[in-house]
Amino acid sequence: MAEPDVWDEVALVNIADTTPTNMTIAALSDTIDIDMGDKDGESIPSLSAGRLWKKTPEADTTITFEGYPISIGESADTTPTGLMQFFMGSLADSTEPLSVTASTTRILFRVTIMWTDDAASGTARGDVTSGNYALRYDFQNCYFISCKPSYTDKVLKATWKFKVAPFNKAGTANITVQSVDGTAAMTTI
Repeated sequence: MAEPDVWDEVALVNIADTTPTNMTIAALSDTIDIDMGDKDGESIPSLSAGRLWKKTPEADTTITFEGYPISIGESADTTPTGLMQFFMGSLADSTEPLSVTASTTRILFRVTIMWTDDAASGTARGDVTSGNYALRYDFQNCYFISCKPSYTDKVLKATWKFKVAPFNKAGTANITVQSVDGTAAMTTI
């Protein structure tokens, strides 16, 4: 296949909770924004009028989705119709009518986003066969930090945000970015 000019219109999006239920949420989503944490710093003047660079630790990354929920989302569903139950910290209710209450529980998630021209790849965490192109972002140990429903345009929309530190407490990376140019396969993660 020829290299794509751009990645457009279609993306695969999966979130996995601690159970780990691997949930496809692309059908709910309309936009994706990945605010990769800055690797900033500042210069410090020396007595000789020179400058030394002082690094700041890499900032957290925020992943934002806008989408269209039609329910609070069933915790046992692999294609939930909403994410409110997960934001509220509950993995309990999978019996209609669904209900969730405020909780101090914070669930960790794995968020994976992939663009590919491999029509057979069914999930963002799935494999991409040789001869196809793909770009994948994988974020582990994410917190679901914001869930903001809005009805200002006379359509129920929600903005969902996940936040992840670049490293866990052991210093292991929480963020992996992969791509393949058609000359090899990309394996399932």
